[in-house]
Amino acid sequence: MNDLNDLSEMDRRIDEVVKRIAERVSPSEDEVRRAKEVEIELRKRLDNLLKKYSGLRYEFLGSYARNTWLPRNLEIDVFILFPENWSTEELERVGLEIGKAVMDEYELRYAAHPYVHGKVMDVEVDVVPCFALSRIDRIKSAVDRTPFHHAWLKDRISGKEEDIRILKAFLKANGIYGAEYSVRGFSGYLCELLIVFYGTFRNLVKAARSWTRDTVIDIASGKVYRERRGFFVVDPVDVKRNVAANLSIDNLAKFVQLCREFVSNPSEEFFETRDVRPDPTFIQRELDERYIFAIEFERPDIVEDNLYPQLERAVNRINDFLERSGFSPIRNGFTVIEENEKCYLFFETEVFQLSQVEKRMGPPFEDEKHVKKFLSKDRGYKPFIEGGRWWCYERRKLRRVDEAVADYVTREWKGLGKNVGESLNRGFGILKGKELLDKVLKVDKLLKYLHLFMGGF
Repeated sequence: MNDLNDLSEMDRRIDEVVKRIAERVSPSEDEVRRAKEVEIELRKRLDNLLKKYSGLRYEFLGSYARNTWLPRNLEIDVFILFPENWSTEELERVGLEIGKAVMDEYELRYAAHPYVHGKVMDVEVDVVPCFALSRIDRIKSAVDRTPFHHAWLKDRISGKEEDIRILKAFLKANGIYGAEYSVRGFSGYLCELLIVFYGTFRNLVKAARSWTRDTVIDIASGKVYRERRGFFVVDPVDVKRNVAANLSIDNLAKFVQLCREFVSNPSEEFFETRDVRPDPTFIQRELDERYIFAIEFERPDIVEDNLYPQLERAVNRINDFLERSGFSPIRNGFTVIEENEKCYLFFETEVFQLSQVEKRMGPPFEDEKHVKKFLSKDRGYKPFIEGGRWWCYERRKLRRVDEAVADYVTREWKGLGKNVGESLNRGFGILKGKELLDKVLKVDKLLKYLHLFMGGF
């Protein structure tokens, strides 16, 4: 910690908060001792298992290996490194064999290729196979970069572990820690790079106040500049890769605003999760006065990182349909409720019911061939000329937004994401008004989601 006497008033206030938070984000002696016991046991098991395989070795990587893990969030990452001359099929098969054998209990998970997640002595462990590469340009999958990341970071973060933990706690409390698609926030690796680059948490939050969607942070060169390729943090071990690729523009904006507010008025409250307390009276009133509905369907049996992009595709496609159809959508979103294994696509529109007729554009009067064809159709209304071209009215088959969306989903489910579309094709319901209120009052997570979707405090 810097000498508070040499700091500005702003810096002094930030550092006072940071000092108090530092005590809360460091693992206790008991947690550290427990982690070390598990590491020793893991090493013993792996040393014994790897005797059967020539050329294989293991490394402890990630936040545990670099001592940047948060209290009550210990997860040990062990990478099994395979010689480059092994095939990907052999790596996957043997990697899973080792992962299963080392765990007390396990499940298979999937990233670039399958890996084993489980527990050893009641501590969560990932056993991930990768290739031991001599050069970064020889990578065969994303996980092959991880040993290079660790090698670049391990000495550079020395003495900065506390600031990294503080940054992670700041992000976690505000719901933007984690690069997985369900969050689209800051990965642990990105947190470590940012603290290495800026030196301290205080320097980072002060600098981030002026970040834009075009900011580029070149970690290795020490430069910050703007370039129209989106917010970009250059991976120091692979300069073509954006470490912040999974960070959504909305979460970038949220972080920038949090930094502005924190620097303006430093407080420990920024490190505390804000509990959403929905008001059913508020929700009922808003549902009575606004056009909000949800599409409910069974959750497809796929991993989250495959599910969430499909849900995003579905809401965007339906939103485009609402726009084209004249319902003037205001907002959309989605949530997954594991409690009842359902997915919900939410929409709000300015218009609930359209006019019985819609105005259809025809050809310009000069286009004799197409004018003749246009006039030959019987629509029940007489065509008319306006602005030098022909128009006509047609009666709508579906006027209400819920009916129109139900028809669209029934017809176009194949374009709403493979698994999500198939689930919608098996059956869905559209919830609105009292039916939607009754549903959300029974499911706490859904109630909180709708409360925030409506703009509730």
